[in-house]
Amino acid sequence: MPEGGGEARTAVATAAMRVAIISDIHGNALALDAVLADMASAGPIDLIVTAGDLAWSGPRPAEVVDRVRGLGPVIQGNTDAFFVRAPDETPEGKSEERFVAHLTWMRQQLGAERVAWLAALPFAHRISPAPGHDLLVVHANTTDQNRPITPYTGDEDLDALLQEGPLDWAALAFGHVHTPFVRRWRGRLLVDVASAGLPMDGDPRAAYAILEWDGTAWRASHRRVYYEAPVVAHEMRQSGMPRGKHFAERLMSASYQRSGMVPAME
Repeated sequence: MPEGGGEARTAVATAAMRVAIISDIHGNALALDAVLADMASAGPIDLIVTAGDLAWSGPRPAEVVDRVRGLGPVIQGNTDAFFVRAPDETPEGKSEERFVAHLTWMRQQLGAERVAWLAALPFAHRISPAPGHDLLVVHANTTDQNRPITPYTGDEDLDALLQEGPLDWAALAFGHVHTPFVRRWRGRLLVDVASAGLPMDGDPRAAYAILEWDGTAWRASHRRVYYEAPVVAHEMRQSGMPRGKHFAERLMSASYQRSGMVPAME
């Protein structure tokens, strides 16, 4: 079941709109700033939605939270939901010792008010430009914050996953897997907006997506933005963040295979 607090909604009545969606910033303030600067040059943006995983495993989590709070709607990712947990409630697949150390450091950097805000974020955000044409923004899928939708997930597996949740949407935008893609499922648009702060498709540039409503349908495009990733890697090593060297190597590899990560687990 979803950790987050239900679904928020933006109802609009417009012939056209452009929605920028950012996800998986992971405490990388430099990448977020680069994305926002690029967004300012990308033409009019009517709404910015952030699709979760704001702070975990990055060197400047408080700065990211403070920037994102002023942008627009924000939903909860699986790592944001970690702040709902007690230190002894280790997520499946994680080392208890490492989780406790990282959670403790993150709470210290964020402070109690930001932690409470992350813990209370909604599960989804819905944008309704016209009847039957909703855009639903989630972190991973329509039912929970963990099971991934990938470019290679078969239609039968997508059927099993997506039919568990609501189907009253025409387009679904999400992150979680850190790999940008667009595909169709049963006539609906699926868009992984990918990761602003921790790309994993071999391209270290920050990624985000713009979804455009033209009055009849949604279409999506991805944007890639250069920033000084080695500066962030240095911050990870020098910040006192637990396992900073590991996270720096993961950032610079921009690859699940080379970093040794399990896809969509962090």
